[in-house]
Amino acid sequence: MITISDRGYWIIGLIAVIGIAGQWPGGEGSAIASQLWTLPAALLVAAVFAERAALPAFKWHISRELPHQAPLGEKLVIRLLITNNGQRNVYLECQPSYPECFAAESRLTRYLVRPGKTVVDDDELLPLELGRSRPGELHTRTLGFLGLVWWYRRIEDKAEVQVVPRSMSTDSRGIGERLAGTAYSRKPIQGGMEFLVHREYQQGDPLQSVDWKASARSNEMMVRIMTREQRMEMAVLLDCGRTSQLQVGKLSQLHHNVNVVARLSELAVSHGDHIACITYADKPLSMMTLNSGIQGLRRTREILRNARSVPNESNLLAAALQARRLLGHRALVVILTDLSNGGDASQFSRAARLLSARHMVVIASIEDTEIQQIRWSGASLWMDPYRSFAAHEYSRERRLAKMKLKQHGASVITAAPAKLDTAVLDYYRMLRQRVAV
Repeated sequence: MITISDRGYWIIGLIAVIGIAGQWPGGEGSAIASQLWTLPAALLVAAVFAERAALPAFKWHISRELPHQAPLGEKLVIRLLITNNGQRNVYLECQPSYPECFAAESRLTRYLVRPGKTVVDDDELLPLELGRSRPGELHTRTLGFLGLVWWYRRIEDKAEVQVVPRSMSTDSRGIGERLAGTAYSRKPIQGGMEFLVHREYQQGDPLQSVDWKASARSNEMMVRIMTREQRMEMAVLLDCGRTSQLQVGKLSQLHHNVNVVARLSELAVSHGDHIACITYADKPLSMMTLNSGIQGLRRTREILRNARSVPNESNLLAAALQARRLLGHRALVVILTDLSNGGDASQFSRAARLLSARHMVVIASIEDTEIQQIRWSGASLWMDPYRSFAAHEYSRERRLAKMKLKQHGASVITAAPAKLDTAVLDYYRMLRQRVAV
């Protein structure tokens, strides 16, 4: 596939003018003049063939660099590298074709790559789906050495990136929280504490924490770092039913909730808690029994990576019965679902009553800020009053659902997608501080 360049169009236009002008003169030379345009036309065709024959001389290479893993819903930087190993300048146009699993702008960019040089360009993608994904094909056009034609070339990029649930960044962890350890305390040693590690004495440490035997052995004053003996059991129920496919911003509800579960499970493991995970729709889809430590975190993230929406109505009651069988003691049950899923309200309430009779139940749901804005936006089209009325009715039903769930003993957390994970993590930290479970 070829595309004529601006220079080529100018030459074609000039040939057309010569051909038109050759039709005007009369007399004996009119036949020669009328055929005069064929000479530059033949030269143009020969030049195009010469450009095609010279394409192998353009020794350029294009590739893309991307990380092996990328968090779901976070910007991913992909680097484009164009190297010119030939003796001529390379004028190149490139346009990526990103698949639907990435949100990105497929813009056309023109590059000039000089001999022996490499041009680097960065682009940002937003991963929208879990699993292995390819960034798609590259569509390129190279300008011939005479500047007459752009020569098309499609490049299939086989590079892959593994899109995984988000993890907790360092600044989002509490003080003293570590992935492989627990939260330590510098308070005086008391009941309900257990030994974690020794370290050198620091100014301000209580004298009660000094380990005199360890100090005598090391010739340095050593203190005992203690950790709370509290171990909490937590079960997470993730809704993968029909309404989980609904888009809220760039991501679906399911993928927003997957990120919340991933960070919550990581925080729980950092405190040494035991976690269980259930994904469900009309029935439980996958399940992990109570686990702790790195093994529990790995198994949880494996379930989250394989979580997919199914076109069936959600049945929270079936998942609640499964969670009740998994939990032997009083535990925290976190349910991530849609309060306005349109399912049977009675089974939703029965599930809340069933779990809250023995456990502490927290239901987290995404608040669609666009619908909240429609409620009070001015009308400019004839359909706007009806949209506003629908938004008011939607909000009213969610308020009623929250009230009923609270009456049944469940706590309800609703927030915008960007704030839901923070709200859930803060609630979890508050429960641990109060030793409420």
